[in-house]
Amino acid sequence: MRPADATPEATVERALCLAGVGELERLLDLGVRLSSGLDPDPILVATLAEAAALVGADMGLLRLVDDACRPDLGTSLGLALDALAPLGSVSLLCCRRGAPVVIADTDLDPLAVEAQEVAPGRVRALHAVPLLTRDGRVLGVLTLYFPRPGSLSQRAVELLGRCVQVAAGPLENALQHRRLARELADSRAAEAARAAEAGRLSLGLHAAGVCAWEWNTETGEVLWSEAIFDILGLKPGDPTPNAEEWFSLMHPEDVEGARSNTERSVRARTSAYAEFRVRRTDGTYRWLAAKGDLMPTPEGGPVRYVGANYDITARREAVAALRDNEERQRKLADNLPSGFIYQVLEHPDGTRRFSYVSRGVEAISGVGPDEILAHPLGLYAWIAPEDVALVTREEAAAFRSREHFDCLFRICGRRGVRWLNCRSAPRRQADGTTAWDGIALDVTERVQAEEALRASEARYRSLFSSIDEGFCVIEVLFAGDRPVDYRFLEVNPAFEKHTGLRDAAGKTMRELAPDHDAHWFEVYGEVARTGRPTRFVNEAKALGDRWFDVYAFRLGDGDRVAILFTDISARRHAEAERERLVEQLRDADRKKDDFIALLAHELRNPLAPIRTGLQVTRLARGNPDVIARAQEMMDRQLSHMIRLIDDLMDVSRISRNKLELRRGRILLADVIGSAVETARPQIEAAGHDLQLALPPGPIWLDADLTRLAQVFSNLLTNSAKYTPAGGRIRLAAERRGDDVVVTVTDNGTGIPADSLTSIFDMFSQVDRTLERSAGGLGVGLALVKGLVEMHGGSVAAASDGEGRGSTFTVRLPALADVARRAPEDVPHPAHGPACRVLVVDDNHDGAGAMAMMLEMLGHVVRTAHDGVEAVEVAGAFRPQVILMDVGMPRLNGLDATRQIRERPWGKDIAIIALTGWGQDADRARSKAAGCDCHLVKPVNLGDLERALDQYAVRRA
Repeated sequence: MRPADATPEATVERALCLAGVGELERLLDLGVRLSSGLDPDPILVATLAEAAALVGADMGLLRLVDDACRPDLGTSLGLALDALAPLGSVSLLCCRRGAPVVIADTDLDPLAVEAQEVAPGRVRALHAVPLLTRDGRVLGVLTLYFPRPGSLSQRAVELLGRCVQVAAGPLENALQHRRLARELADSRAAEAARAAEAGRLSLGLHAAGVCAWEWNTETGEVLWSEAIFDILGLKPGDPTPNAEEWFSLMHPEDVEGARSNTERSVRARTSAYAEFRVRRTDGTYRWLAAKGDLMPTPEGGPVRYVGANYDITARREAVAALRDNEERQRKLADNLPSGFIYQVLEHPDGTRRFSYVSRGVEAISGVGPDEILAHPLGLYAWIAPEDVALVTREEAAAFRSREHFDCLFRICGRRGVRWLNCRSAPRRQADGTTAWDGIALDVTERVQAEEALRASEARYRSLFSSIDEGFCVIEVLFAGDRPVDYRFLEVNPAFEKHTGLRDAAGKTMRELAPDHDAHWFEVYGEVARTGRPTRFVNEAKALGDRWFDVYAFRLGDGDRVAILFTDISARRHAEAERERLVEQLRDADRKKDDFIALLAHELRNPLAPIRTGLQVTRLARGNPDVIARAQEMMDRQLSHMIRLIDDLMDVSRISRNKLELRRGRILLADVIGSAVETARPQIEAAGHDLQLALPPGPIWLDADLTRLAQVFSNLLTNSAKYTPAGGRIRLAAERRGDDVVVTVTDNGTGIPADSLTSIFDMFSQVDRTLERSAGGLGVGLALVKGLVEMHGGSVAAASDGEGRGSTFTVRLPALADVARRAPEDVPHPAHGPACRVLVVDDNHDGAGAMAMMLEMLGHVVRTAHDGVEAVEVAGAFRPQVILMDVGMPRLNGLDATRQIRERPWGKDIAIIALTGWGQDADRARSKAAGCDCHLVKPVNLGDLERALDQYAVRRA
């Protein structure tokens, strides 16, 4: 057991402020009901019921005690116990100490015997509170019993203390009134008993019974009963006051009224009554009520009054306390923060009118209480029109049911529109009316805050639903201090698009993706623990290898985390692709550098023997055999150089989709024959054994014979280069369904496994070491791949590894078998007649060599070495054909052509562009300048002769 700290005396106002609105109504109503009662029994019943309701108890005792702590009056709640039985151990201790006593568990406290006395087996906890008078005297004890162990909350303890404090004053007043009534009754009984002995005082004792007196109005003498000594604090034997002395003992504020009242009664020979204060010998004042009656006297005798005075100090103090209490309640109502008190009286005929409104209404609405009370509708006259129907409906329902009225509405006063929450409860009054006591709270700020919150929530929801980024709110789940999972509380519509997770709300991440990486739980757990936001980029493999850019921050003080994120997988893939492309560019740049070096090397290879051949020719001294061998070697090297350059040009055209195929119905055998014819010199020079395996029947293709022959000749020469001398090369073809498959197999150096994927790339060579280099630019296989794919086919390389040979497989679509038509005889005209030819080239050696060759063919030749000279020589020479170089100093070949075409004599000259530029755009520029034909250096003699024959005949 522990005695609780005595509750310090405080005002009812603080108690009501501490309580909620419900407790405020209870205490206000209790104070009003108790203050007007003079019977202690109903006060005891109401106080016990209210105290039990405040703290949720259903068993209790409230007993008033005398100075020896013996019960005098009492009442019980929920107990079959005599309220006047002796106090139990706890209640007695509370009474003696004058302070609350609490037993939290009767099983653990030796004083719990009272629990067994009151309600055996039903009580596990007790709370006793003393009722104290104003001077601290114990008036009684309130004891509440609880079926479960435990203690009241601090707030409940304080409310209980305030409740008994509210009841103490009215109880003290009621007890004083009861004592006075008893004293009065006792006095009257004594007066009746003494009637035989004191006849002169019988009427006065009958009238007052406390302090009897007889007053001779002529002499001023007053005869007092013994009670005067107690009233004035006199000692027995002390002189008693006469009339004037009596008036002098009165309080200065009361003497004039009492004297005038007495004199008026004497003059009128009527009864007198007055209430006033008299001063005791100790200087204190007591309130007395004096009542006197005129005493019958003989005719002409002195006028005498007999009467009695009785002490009404307790009653006056009770009335004053009641008025103080009412004033406090009024001030509380007038100063209620953000609210006011009101009362509506409902009459038996159903009419209703506001009877009271506290001054707080003016601070809220700008309308004073008097103005409201004067209006027939009272406060309702200021209700916003939009809310009138609502208030009328709610009020009618409350009046019908006799239950609480509770309504939220707006009033339109001088301070603008304000929101009120009005609540009232009915209370039946003695006169038949029903008082609806209510409280109105100004909740404008709350309503506005709620509206702002709803608007904010709407904006949040709109943003939540409309943003493109994924957004979710999660609750991090911990196992001890370790984050192990998280639950999705909210997800926005974009969440599924970014994560691929469906119906995630309410589910945990491990339910949706059991293999989710622990890193995510650790990051979000750290945010939940520390409150520090974080931003990071990470991959979620369990969500389909998605990459996310994430910003996470904690919500509130719990384990909730908000996450804003974006699926950046495409960006990451783009970055990876960019890195790959950059690496490709770097690789291409490296290959370009390698190619330039290789090109220089490969061009020098044929140029060296050509130069040597020229030197041999000069040293041959006319030896025809030596000169013939030298020319054959030079022609072979020149053809090799031309083939290198042509391959480069073709690869360039393929990469830009500029290469045109001249398709026709051709035989595969013709293609293979042309390819073998082209590659045979290199194969035979290396001493290789070439084997052919072709199908017996014809296989028709829709293809460009020249380009397709180029494919297989490149494959054959590639095998010849990478096969040691004396090796074997096999070319085989067979029909497979709608396709024809051609394989070129050798027993050469083979292809490493890591090179098979890049063997068809530009400038790719398997081995470029000086010891093993086979020459070439590394464009042959790239050209093969491009040409095969242009024909709708495919090519693949295979090898068992280095030194184990290689196989190239070409698959092409074949045509259905058709009867082969006999080839048409193509006439090959003999050389045409000799013509006049102007050779224009800024390279003097080149121009001279070309002129020498043309003259050997029987033509008449002149030379010029720039565009200006070409125009001049053409004007004098009037050639039939001009071989025009393009890139020249002073005036380029195209501008020279334009100037010649402008001359009358130049319109019919055949002008053939002869240049190293061979792209389609170059040919288009030549044609636009007026050239009839475009030949690429070094020109083949046959092509040159055909051009001369064609244009010489046309211009002849």
